[in-house]
Amino acid sequence: MKKDKNFYIVIVCLFLSLGFGCGKTDTPMQKNPKAASASEEKKVVLSLHEAAIDGNTLSMQMLLEQGADPRGLNEDGYSPLEVALQVNNDRSVKFLLQNGASGKDLGKDGRPLWVAYAGSMTPELVRFMMPGDASAEEVYQALSGAIAYNPKSLAIEYILSKAQSFPDFSSRCFWPAALVSKNQTEVDSLLIRNILPIDGCPGTEQDAPLLAAVKQGNEKLAASLLLLGANVTTRDKAGYTASYYALKAGFKELAEKLVAEEERIRVEEYAAVLARKKAAAKRRAGRGDCFIRREDGSVEPCPSL
Repeated sequence: MKKDKNFYIVIVCLFLSLGFGCGKTDTPMQKNPKAASASEEKKVVLSLHEAAIDGNTLSMQMLLEQGADPRGLNEDGYSPLEVALQVNNDRSVKFLLQNGASGKDLGKDGRPLWVAYAGSMTPELVRFMMPGDASAEEVYQALSGAIAYNPKSLAIEYILSKAQSFPDFSSRCFWPAALVSKNQTEVDSLLIRNILPIDGCPGTEQDAPLLAAVKQGNEKLAASLLLLGANVTTRDKAGYTASYYALKAGFKELAEKLVAEEERIRVEEYAAVLARKKAAAKRRAGRGDCFIRREDGSVEPCPSL
């Protein structure tokens, strides 16, 4: 009987604890409602980031309706839009841009998101994200990133069309980006249109593009530059031409072409020197300035050449 009585007491206490506490203490969240609210808000924001990565627009819509901030940052300092861009989830990017986020929002590196991720966005996203009032400097930074890292030529071309609308475009140098680019087709296109000057940008102290390409092991770019007429006699600070580095790198065919071109230029330069000397001698002979002195002391004009 005593055992049954204790059992009923426990049951009654548990029932009453639901409403009256019966030995129950408040949790930290109950004692501090603000802390509970902040924790819940953080959970929502983190969930929005996860939904953005997955491309779950339905979940994102529900979270936004519950008060999630489309521009809120996670513990690593990234917004939902930035994490969507990192995983190339176009669906999430478009949804967030239509629901409070903006391509002008600054990323973790301090640049506008549309600029920071121009190297990986699809052509469609580039058109979708690039603001109409983007500054020249922003567009030039985006173009450099696209040339260097974006495999889609259409994405590069779209940014390029905007960049060319600025009056100082011709003074900008995009060779640093082109030298690390894997999109050789687009680099060749920029070379043909002289957007990338064949012998490098004026006023820079960097190696000429041909030299730099060979030094970096980019044989395809070096071959394109040679084909388009880049100066093979340019030397670096150590006094070497591109042919030296091509031989050193084991680019046998390229090295042979570079050496042959250097030899052709030397022959042409020597022939040009001879031609100038002959022309000078002819002028002197015509004016009577050139004389040949004989053993008897007499002189006569130089013969005509």
